[in-house]
Amino acid sequence: MGANWDDESIAREALKQFPVHGERLVYLGKSDNVTFQVKTKQESVNYLMKLHYAAMGSHSQKTVESELLWLEALAADTGLTVPSPVRNRDNGLTVEAAVNASGKSVVVTLHRWVNGELLDREPTAGEARSLAQLMAALHKHAMEWNAPTGFTRPVYDTDNVLSLPGPLKRLQELNVISDEAYACLKRAAHKIAAELRLQTVTKPTWGLIHSDLHESNYVFDQGIPRPIDFSACGFGFYLFDVAETLLHLSPENRREFLSAYREERQLQEIDAKSLDLFFVWAILRNFAFLAQNPVEHASLSELIPKVMKSYFENYLKDEPVLGGG
Repeated sequence: MGANWDDESIAREALKQFPVHGERLVYLGKSDNVTFQVKTKQESVNYLMKLHYAAMGSHSQKTVESELLWLEALAADTGLTVPSPVRNRDNGLTVEAAVNASGKSVVVTLHRWVNGELLDREPTAGEARSLAQLMAALHKHAMEWNAPTGFTRPVYDTDNVLSLPGPLKRLQELNVISDEAYACLKRAAHKIAAELRLQTVTKPTWGLIHSDLHESNYVFDQGIPRPIDFSACGFGFYLFDVAETLLHLSPENRREFLSAYREERQLQEIDAKSLDLFFVWAILRNFAFLAQNPVEHASLSELIPKVMKSYFENYLKDEPVLGGG
């Protein structure tokens, strides 16, 4: 499905407010945002434009701008290639573009394009280790960087966990999952929240995280992983970031990832019980996200009972989930 005319015309108008000469707009898709690739005359120089429809209002706009501030800092302070923002002609991070004559508007951002290929397979052991090195570099930067006053991003805390049964309740009401399955997921959410309150918040354990670094949100360029799509970044435990990535790796690659991450962060060990907590939370968050899309309901009706058996029941019985790390 292509872009609608309005989206493309809004993007073209917004582009005039950036110091970039775009030759062509290529519609990429719509998820939280509508995205376009902006192609220029120079084949190697392209940009990513996002139309943030959910980001109107000063607080929401501040949240988008805060994401871009971290990306700017990562580009300036590290050797990482990230989708750093292009400031507008007035040196601002965002542009407010009119949607139509009604006076409604949308927040628009422009990012430097990150070259690379998405993996359509399981990473190799070496690639899994490279991913861990990338994540450790993000975490080291977050630990050292002082976010400016007014910096606003989501917080992945007990409130976040306790909000997850909401979308899952809808699955129960639609008979996508059984009453028993919903009760199990809800119990897990409350157990996670209770255990989360016992976790220690310190500089080495808690800070700014990507929170969504999986195979759709990194690309490989000449063997080097590059992170993309920081739209879910926020404050949370670094182990939550780790767990979200482990969710998308094979058991062998999980071991490689954890080994390399420990080396980079110079950690003696990673507490297996804590990792299990964050891993189950990552699964629950994934389910809650998918539950909001009716297209996913058929696969969730099959997947949730299987995952309950393999992970949730163990977690609720205080038995190992990942088998240590």
